[in-house]
Amino acid sequence: MDCLKLPPWQTRIRVAYAVRVFDLSALSSYILSLALASFPPGTKMHSLEKLPDCGSDPKAPTCELNPVCDEPTILCAPPHYDDGLGAWVRVESRETGARRLEVVAEALADAASYAGASWKDGPIDLARAMLAASAWSTGLREDIQTGRKRGPAGEVCLMDIQPATLRSAVPWDLARLDTDTLIHKVVGLEYAELRRCFDAGAVLIVRARRWAEQHCHEWPLDYATFSAYGTGSSCSTVGRLGDYANLRARSYRKFRATHFTTFPAWYHPSRRQQATEPESVVSQN
Repeated sequence: MDCLKLPPWQTRIRVAYAVRVFDLSALSSYILSLALASFPPGTKMHSLEKLPDCGSDPKAPTCELNPVCDEPTILCAPPHYDDGLGAWVRVESRETGARRLEVVAEALADAASYAGASWKDGPIDLARAMLAASAWSTGLREDIQTGRKRGPAGEVCLMDIQPATLRSAVPWDLARLDTDTLIHKVVGLEYAELRRCFDAGAVLIVRARRWAEQHCHEWPLDYATFSAYGTGSSCSTVGRLGDYANLRARSYRKFRATHFTTFPAWYHPSRRQQATEPESVVSQN
């Protein structure tokens, strides 16, 4: 009896989910630079960083419980024990957050490259739209990325997707999983979970743009796309949480006007950035 074989498109996805050790591509670096500039890490109290040097005993830390930086803000609060993580933690530092966002940017860029043929303006522009949708919804927060925090309607992962909608946007084998198992497939710190999240997000934002093209002729297409992505079937978000589609559209337009990869002076990449890419990829300076 012949063995079952995955269809070619799914085989490619499975290969993409393998452990990645390559240098960041030019598109990944570009998306990372946009994220660091517009949604900088080290500024969100809900993103946490484990401190192995403090040990594992919740009552007897092996580190000094002093403020982790000099500013008199909660971001510099001393380490504390987090029962959910089962570890001593601090608010995520800027540098640790940047290393986390390197993997986020790589997974997002790869998902956009894979789905880019379905986006009229190509994979680079799709990556910009995905970043705008993701970052405004989740702040690229570590607790949302890892699944400790979910949205009011149960939304999960950095693309802020409701479980029922997620099921409609993943490959058939994932769609057959129970809800809890499916959710665990798209939350986490590793490339594989992030890639599944962003693959689903790419499917949904492409779907939203096609819906907006058909139904929202009186609204700017980018604005209507973000509205449809967030609501499922509305051309606008006027009166909803500060017209949130407008916030995403404004960032998207800002990203479209940014053609070069420029990192803040404090950022030092943990992996090399590729210096050369095909002509279709954004230039770096």
